[in-house]
Amino acid sequence: MSAFLLLCVTGCSNDESEVNDVNNVRGGVIYEGYTQQEIDKSDPLAVFFGNELHGPRWGAYGNELKTFFEQGEWNDETCLAINSRQEFQTAYMGTKELPDVDFDQYTLVIGRTWGNDGSYTLNKIVLRDNGQAYELETQLLHHHYSNMAVTCAIISICYWRLYPKLAQKAIIPKRTVKDVFE
Repeated sequence: MSAFLLLCVTGCSNDESEVNDVNNVRGGVIYEGYTQQEIDKSDPLAVFFGNELHGPRWGAYGNELKTFFEQGEWNDETCLAINSRQEFQTAYMGTKELPDVDFDQYTLVIGRTWGNDGSYTLNKIVLRDNGQAYELETQLLHHHYSNMAVTCAIISICYWRLYPKLAQKAIIPKRTVKDVFE
């Protein structure tokens, strides 16, 4: 009898929590001041974000430089889902010309997470559709180095992803951290 109940509970819970991962078309990651990977110079969207995507910061002349994010709490998980050229223009606070995006086919997701110090890196980003909403999980790695110094300041980690057109649902950011001992 208990084996039957276990199978029933497992079966019921699997049906209720059906989750589908949504694969991105392309994207990139920018750490406080530098791009994680080499930018494909033939991709105008990648070049634009390599230069323009960053958290708010102060410029050399005391002016605040913002592109997509307002100054918020240091531990804010933030993301924008952009589905039109108008939304792209409204979200962008910089001065450069925006690259073309086919918003009939794609949704642009721009996000910001954070690391407690320089030992945090972004492992991957997983977008899941649970039927009611999307869950955007930023999976961070916390590197524990045996004999290496790291910056002792909280860092912004910004990212962008181009997804096949998403449904009009809420996107719920979720941050997870995995310890890595090196």
